[in-house]
Amino acid sequence: MIEAYLPLFLLLPCCALFIWFTTSRKMLTQSGALLAVAIGLWILYQCGDIYLIPLFFFFISSTLLGKMLKAKAIQSDQKHGKPRDAFQVFCNGGIYALLPCCIGWGFANQFSIELAMFASLSVSTADTWASEIGIFLRGRTYDILRFRPIAVGASGGVSLGGTLGGLLGAVCLGGLGMLYYRLDNPFYNGFYTLVLAGFIGMLLDSVLGALVQARYQDPETGAITDIPVPGARLYSGVPWITNDWVNLISNVIISGSVLWLSKHF
Repeated sequence: MIEAYLPLFLLLPCCALFIWFTTSRKMLTQSGALLAVAIGLWILYQCGDIYLIPLFFFFISSTLLGKMLKAKAIQSDQKHGKPRDAFQVFCNGGIYALLPCCIGWGFANQFSIELAMFASLSVSTADTWASEIGIFLRGRTYDILRFRPIAVGASGGVSLGGTLGGLLGAVCLGGLGMLYYRLDNPFYNGFYTLVLAGFIGMLLDSVLGALVQARYQDPETGAITDIPVPGARLYSGVPWITNDWVNLISNVIISGSVLWLSKHF
């Protein structure tokens, strides 16, 4: 009888330690840590412990990049350098957790679901790495649609360093996905799918940031920022659409496209 509950006795201290560590180190807010634990437990129940590795890779690599590449505070990004809240956690890992439900619904086979799951995290990894590396390097940043210079860290902006950093993140996540399958498995070709998915997702995030995300123009400097400073006017986008919503939308589009394509081709 005790053996049946042994995993629970092991899980609870690990979950409590994770919540304490991530909140005390200001990696996550309390709500963010609780949702991260819930996502982890759900993946553990639905898919098995091995599928926690991609989630940990994304979280640890993104956090380490933020700590190692300590950029100076920027005025164009409202949440950079701050703990991730529950909505941010969901936008980056929620689709990965929800996709296994499609197996039970009979919507797609296991291969298609797993490929879409990795594609989802490839988008999150590429976008986060691009942001962290781009902000650290502080290279010339341009609005992806208007081709005008824009402040470093502002949504809708792209730079050479950030783009290459995002591509590297997609390659790393694609390589991690390959470890789950034999090289003679069709997932071997899926490596290129994951890299492409992450890279396109990163660019799509920037396009949506420039197109629909609320961006404001500072009345004093004229700089474009995500922060609605006093007196700022809406420069572009929809007032309620934040960078978190853009991350979620791009993630849904890319992972959904990979799911559909892998099922029909």
